[in-house]
Amino acid sequence: MKPAKKKSPPLKSNLQADSKPSGYHHGNLREEVLEHSRKVLETKGVSSLSLRDIAGDLGVSHTAPYRHFPKKMDLLQALVAEGFRELTEAMQRAWDHSEDPFEKVKMAGVEYIFLLLKSPRRTELMFGGEIYVSGDTLSEELREYGKLAYLGMFKIVEFGQKSLKLKNSVPTDTLMMSFWSGVHGFAVLNERKWKQIKSKEEEGIFRKEVDTILEIMIEGTRL
Repeated sequence: MKPAKKKSPPLKSNLQADSKPSGYHHGNLREEVLEHSRKVLETKGVSSLSLRDIAGDLGVSHTAPYRHFPKKMDLLQALVAEGFRELTEAMQRAWDHSEDPFEKVKMAGVEYIFLLLKSPRRTELMFGGEIYVSGDTLSEELREYGKLAYLGMFKIVEFGQKSLKLKNSVPTDTLMMSFWSGVHGFAVLNERKWKQIKSKEEEGIFRKEVDTILEIMIEGTRL
């Protein structure tokens, strides 16, 4: 009697044999890529951003992020659009903060300073990064949020002028840019100081300094 033949295991295709779970089973990969990209951008800089590396860090196939961001510039534009969206929301909070024109302007400065200090490398991209010289067309999302952020600050300054509290001898956009430039410069110059803060007491001292600087700036805009 011949021994029964052992059944051979079913053959696997190369794809089956070599495949690993890609992790691309969730529907929020775009948000995860953006969140991880923010961390890489702030800790290592824009030159270290790589869609392939991000895919590896997130445990998905190296092609998965490209479904949302066909190239690196698309990712950078999305990060910048996100920054302008947050700035738009910050200007709305400043507008809602008080009916007093000076308090609105002051809170706009506070919001901007701490938004920049939270994400300084992203802010660099927002106001002069490589996306503007790359030759790529700016996305509709980026252009829309950029416009809304600008109008948010413009509205606050215009309100102060119409309330006869801020100088109205100069155009609104000129007065706005004068204030905004000062606020931006203060935040940039104090980025290192902010990062070195280790206690609530030190943070409180820094915030008082911010208030004082903003009051000095606002004094120069008074009618």
